[in-house]
Amino acid sequence: MNGSTVHYSIVKSGYWAVLFLFSFSLKEGIEIPIKLVLAVQEEEYIEPFLHYVHESEFDRRLVVTAFSRKEAFAQYLLESGGEIDAVLGDQMFLEAAEGMKRPGLYFIELGEGGGPQHSDRLRVDKYQSLHQLLSAVIELVQGASGKEVRIGGQSLVIGVYSTVGGLGKTTVALHLARQLATEGGKVFYLNLETIGSEPPFTGQGTKEEKPGLARLLYDLKAAEDRREPPRFPISAYAYRHPVLQGDTLAPPDNLNELLEMERKDTVELIEYIAGSGLYDSVIVDMDSFPDGRMDAVLERADRIVWIVTEDWGVMRKTRGWLTHLERTRPNFYRSLLKKTCFALNRYTGKPLADLQRPEMKLRATLSYIPAWSQGSRQGELLHSPLYQRDMIRLCRELQGEEPSFAGAGGIHDGGSGIYRPAQ
Repeated sequence: MNGSTVHYSIVKSGYWAVLFLFSFSLKEGIEIPIKLVLAVQEEEYIEPFLHYVHESEFDRRLVVTAFSRKEAFAQYLLESGGEIDAVLGDQMFLEAAEGMKRPGLYFIELGEGGGPQHSDRLRVDKYQSLHQLLSAVIELVQGASGKEVRIGGQSLVIGVYSTVGGLGKTTVALHLARQLATEGGKVFYLNLETIGSEPPFTGQGTKEEKPGLARLLYDLKAAEDRREPPRFPISAYAYRHPVLQGDTLAPPDNLNELLEMERKDTVELIEYIAGSGLYDSVIVDMDSFPDGRMDAVLERADRIVWIVTEDWGVMRKTRGWLTHLERTRPNFYRSLLKKTCFALNRYTGKPLADLQRPEMKLRATLSYIPAWSQGSRQGELLHSPLYQRDMIRLCRELQGEEPSFAGAGGIHDGGSGIYRPAQ
């Protein structure tokens, strides 16, 4: 059976346990759960904690055993051998188990407000949203041990780009993020446009609690100046977007925060998010005009979705930019082509004439939806079954599951530069 089966049980004897048993398929991208022990005095803290893990996206990422009595907790640690990755608990529990620490077992203290912190102990705020807390725990364990929760290493970074503005780049990026999340992926949407369109229904209550992109850029720079790793996990800055079903950052109020971003700043930001281990994919929406941000994304991304349309002027400008790159930066040009998926947006079904350069081979088409020209109501992500079908095919192309363009709705006739719709 594909996917996972979950068995959930709680024993109220000072020893609370939640057990997740997995039936893994042999596909890449399956989860390796972190084995976590929760140790707190309050039983009223334990039950909602376990329930949330069971009912959320963390059910495939954590195996949790919980205790409310020190004696049962200590006995379990003694008998567990090397089967535990981390202990998350109140100070009194961690102090009682200090003599049982071993390499590969990490103690994370549940702190309260600005209380004192043990100098050798990782620490998270006990009273915060469980999504934030669990995200922080996973990041801390990964950062301390170098352990990857997801087979395959870092997130797949996908940049969405177009040589000309106004081609629907943000629409493609948002729908791509939503589709990957719908398929069960953990997705981060990163908007690096100078003046970007915010995703629909941003969820103001949650968003306003997080400092967002501006503060993250400041803290990354401060950490670099101190020559030390960033102090806080990505969950301290990002918020869960209810429509995209993934995480994102509130944009800065001051555009100078983005205008002053250099290539190095952009790379550090992407590495910080992708390297957290919390996401399968990071979708980066960027400006069309050349600058350090654009250059950094094109270089760092694992895949590029390059948007074009049937408009002759768009094709001419795309050809001109590719010609410039080939002449001035041939190595970058060749590496860029290897990871670029040219996608024809607003496709009407008519045969497409000469694509101007032989390397501009379309890998996907995204249908023109006439009703979308009227825009969307507030709080709504535009939807069309036809567009979703095309987006699913684009996802397969980016994930390497459809090696030929024929599987993406049409056939590119090699040297002729002519595109024919599939029959």
